[in-house]
Amino acid sequence: MNILVAMDDSDFARKALAKAIEMTKYQPSQLFILSVAPLLGAIDWLSPAMTDKLKEITENVVKKAAATAKKAGIAAQVFTEEGVSPADNIITFADENNIDLIVVGHRGKANLEKFLLGSVASRVISHASCSVLIVK
Repeated sequence: MNILVAMDDSDFARKALAKAIEMTKYQPSQLFILSVAPLLGAIDWLSPAMTDKLKEITENVVKKAAATAKKAGIAAQVFTEEGVSPADNIITFADENNIDLIVVGHRGKANLEKFLLGSVASRVISHASCSVLIVK
């Protein structure tokens, strides 16, 4: 089974990671960890340094998640992407990597995205071609 956990730097994402790790212990699985840096190039006043900082934060999120998985005895493949809609990145990644289950926290840090696009979890549930587990 291929399990994808979508990560940001929220408590709900950390709970989703813990659930995904737990699941891999009961069924032979490959764990994928994905975090999406917001692509804010359309905002003219955003400096390149800010964009680089967002990428750095995203990379740190997956590094911490991979360390958590490793500590639990689970090897994980980690990925970072940039995107306007993290939900779209998650759905596309799942399709391209034959993911059987997406595990995501029911809320994340992106309140602006929720206001503009609807929650990531809601969009993933609505559009993913595989099963989705929402963790509270």
